[in-house]
Amino acid sequence: MSDLPSHRLDPRMLRVWYVSDVIGIVAVTALAVVAWLIVRHVGGDVFWVYLVAGVIEAICVVDLLVSPRVEYATWRYDVTPTDVDLYHGVFTKKRVLVPLVRVQHVQTKQGPILRAHGLATVTISTAGESFEIPGLAEENANELRDRVAELARLAKEDV
Repeated sequence: MSDLPSHRLDPRMLRVWYVSDVIGIVAVTALAVVAWLIVRHVGGDVFWVYLVAGVIEAICVVDLLVSPRVEYATWRYDVTPTDVDLYHGVFTKKRVLVPLVRVQHVQTKQGPILRAHGLATVTISTAGESFEIPGLAEENANELRDRVAELARLAKEDV
């Protein structure tokens, strides 16, 4: 396999992943409280609520401590005149080459957490799939979107 792509995500993406994981942990905690109230109300054994919620919370905390750093360390991308090269993954590493001639549209998007950190995601869509490059500075994301769109247009003219 050829060399890995050279471009990396913005370092602020680490904070976005941490914030998202913390929100997930809070949501699991809220659901556990609701489950505890329901089980207690119907007279069931709340031990199982403690056990299940504890296991899920432990998994979420381990994920919070491990996944963002590993994901950030492995995420790489490049755009060449012929394709978009993506490489990422925590447990399973995935390498994808998206031919620009197959690109149908390219967009940027931001949720509230990305927007708060000044980041955006570029989505590259083909007829069969969509591919995302998360965690780019807004300006870089817009430039990348425009560059991929232009290269895709040129690739289709050459066919």
